[in-house]
Amino acid sequence: MNTTDHITPQSAGALTFSPDGVLFLGDNKLGAVFAYETERGQAPASLDPFLFESIDEKIAAALGVTAKSLVMNGMAVHPVTREPYLSVGVRNGDRLEPAVVSVSLAGEVRPFDLSPSKSPSKSPSNVTVHQLSDVPDEDKTFKSRAGTFPMPPAAYFDEKARTPLRSMTIVDLKFHAGEVFVAGVSNQEFSSTLRRIPYPFTGGASETQLEIYHLAHGQYETRAPIRTMQFATIDGEDTLIAAYACSPLVTIPVSELKHGAKARAKTIGDMGNGQPISMVAYREGDEEKLFITNLSRGPVVVPLSGIRSAEGFTPENRPAQGPMLDQSPFMPAGPVGKQVLFVGSSLRADLFSDRFFVSLTRYADTGDLTLETLMVSPLPARLDKIWVEMDFPGVESTHKVTA
Repeated sequence: MNTTDHITPQSAGALTFSPDGVLFLGDNKLGAVFAYETERGQAPASLDPFLFESIDEKIAAALGVTAKSLVMNGMAVHPVTREPYLSVGVRNGDRLEPAVVSVSLAGEVRPFDLSPSKSPSKSPSNVTVHQLSDVPDEDKTFKSRAGTFPMPPAAYFDEKARTPLRSMTIVDLKFHAGEVFVAGVSNQEFSSTLRRIPYPFTGGASETQLEIYHLAHGQYETRAPIRTMQFATIDGEDTLIAAYACSPLVTIPVSELKHGAKARAKTIGDMGNGQPISMVAYREGDEEKLFITNLSRGPVVVPLSGIRSAEGFTPENRPAQGPMLDQSPFMPAGPVGKQVLFVGSSLRADLFSDRFFVSLTRYADTGDLTLETLMVSPLPARLDKIWVEMDFPGVESTHKVTA
């Protein structure tokens, strides 16, 4: 559906931008992608690092709610102004109301108007909507895993199972080569689905059902969706690189993502049990790399050179039989890079400049939620959060990195 009528989002999830500043917002509840033509703005004179502590409190104040009512859902950096945009859910009884804010490079939080009626002085100037097909039924939920683990108590698993399947209709969004790529689930037998939507929206779209070989589980899987993705040229071919939950790394040529097809991705590695959140493409010198954050482990850096030369895993060349959990000597497997020093837990990450990532980070020592820039190299970490030899009087530091 291509429309500029009075449809407004019912939920605010994944975010991405086109190179010219169109903001795409995933709405799981409605099963739709919204496109907002933002003002292009001006590129900043310099891209200086920043650190905005208690960003949840600042967002809450801008929205007129409490920080405890916020659920952080997505983040993307504007391609011109370099300002981070964040999507949130605001708890209102048993509902989550949608909201999006932008954060200036000086730390000012501004609510972003999601309504379709705009005055010329406001951004954005135009809104269009694409309604997804084959979305899961509203009353369809997950199954409970109560009894499979001694902890937590069964009630927690039962509560998790009441989550609507539709909440994963749109897990990640990326704009690539004139199309919005939507990773998530559908109501099809292969529920793991990759959708391609040409922009500007015309109502046309394609759906590909995806199958992967999950190395840790030792089986082919068609239900759990891509968690995060990027694109790269591999052997001269436009290729989707994706990370799944728990945590296979796969590749698939974009040419195989055809409407109505059932495609099998190439499993090139498994990072170990966990939940990938963000996959950020960047360059360090002449080398292309991926920075992949994870809800349950530290970030890893994966050079694309390893992905390009990787062999695929199948049941025939799987390293071991039976469960391959984190303590298995075979995990991680494949060219999954290496874990890098990171303090805290990055809830969302994106590329801010050629020198810095931007991360929405929760710190364990204070519980604070911070929006901050972190160095691409040599360490994407806050050295004020750890104590080492160089902190002691009389020690000369051999490393000095300037902004």
